[in-house]
Amino acid sequence: MRYLWNACCKSGRKVSNPAHNQAFFMNHLAHCLLSGESESVLLGNFIGDYVKGNAWKHYPAGVQYGLLLHRHIDSFTDVHPLARRSVHRLRPVAGRYAAPVTDVLYDHLLAIHWDKFTPVPFDVFTEKTYRQLVSLTAQMPPELQERLPRMVAGRFLHGYSKREGLAWILDRFSVRLGNKFDAALVSGHFFEKIDHYAEDFNSFFPELLLSAADFRPLSDIIT
Repeated sequence: MRYLWNACCKSGRKVSNPAHNQAFFMNHLAHCLLSGESESVLLGNFIGDYVKGNAWKHYPAGVQYGLLLHRHIDSFTDVHPLARRSVHRLRPVAGRYAAPVTDVLYDHLLAIHWDKFTPVPFDVFTEKTYRQLVSLTAQMPPELQERLPRMVAGRFLHGYSKREGLAWILDRFSVRLGNKFDAALVSGHFFEKIDHYAEDFNSFFPELLLSAADFRPLSDIIT
């Protein structure tokens, strides 16, 4: 898969921060969609896993909103019964990484059920998002500034839409974590049980859409 291979470091070099190993394979597609029309919110949502603690306060208001929205999306997902059911179902094959792996699997389900959740065609949305992210690169953390050109050249959002692309992402995720889970086993299990995961996701995601749309973190943050 050319676009997925280009989206990652070809050297296979591990990054120094273990959290960034997970961040690099996060559910980018969902976070981008849930950002709405604001480029500032998109930026904050996209870099959310790289901005820790109170560091969000050092960004402009719209980006602050996106950073806090990112955290809200993650928290909402972590405690939602349907998402937790998917995590529980996945745990025998993904172990302690079942939750972040479920996030990635949910991006595949979002891609293949795209028309249920937005009237904007998938390719129109993704191409617009690539252009926006490129224009925002200079405001991203250094690690993302380095990676984003390869990610966009590889059309990384499209990678979630194909079975072979998802399998490749899971494999790269596993490698970066030191092969802590068997990517082929996870992929095989997921596609064998995909109807069950899709049932969870298709009931969960409309609630996440509403929650993200209603999110109001602080009254003095204006987008």
